[in-house]
Amino acid sequence: MTLIRRPPRTAHLDIAILQREVHQLLERLAEVDRADPPTDGEWAPSIDVFESRGKLTIVAEVPGLGPESLRVTFRDRHLVLTGERRERRPGAGAASFLCMERPQGRFTRVVVLDVPIDVREAEARLSGGLLKVTVPRLKDRRGRSTVITVQREEPA
Repeated sequence: MTLIRRPPRTAHLDIAILQREVHQLLERLAEVDRADPPTDGEWAPSIDVFESRGKLTIVAEVPGLGPESLRVTFRDRHLVLTGERRERRPGAGAASFLCMERPQGRFTRVVVLDVPIDVREAEARLSGGLLKVTVPRLKDRRGRSTVITVQREEPA
């Protein structure tokens, strides 16, 4: 029986392995949407992402916005939702706000989609203050940017 002897591990080898693992961890963390607090004049709608019957569905709460105020794009595994809620003005006369809690201004939400999807068949519908984007799973289509038209759907 022949014995195979491995050279002893050195501190340099251990450090190189540790550096590679830390680098891989940082790359994975960079892809995660950390939900940083928005800056002044910006807000971030709440979203849900789920899969059902071979389709990915992304639902964003955007009450008070119309399709003309929203934009949905897909590029390099990222679904990007952007929009803007215009500044509200009080009614006629010299009225002024005493309390203003509803957010206004621009927003951008990025959802990383690590599964192959068919963007050509994607749909975006706006109903009851919810933007619902549905994208079927399919083979990978990297490098293309596609705009998904938002349609108004009247609540039932």
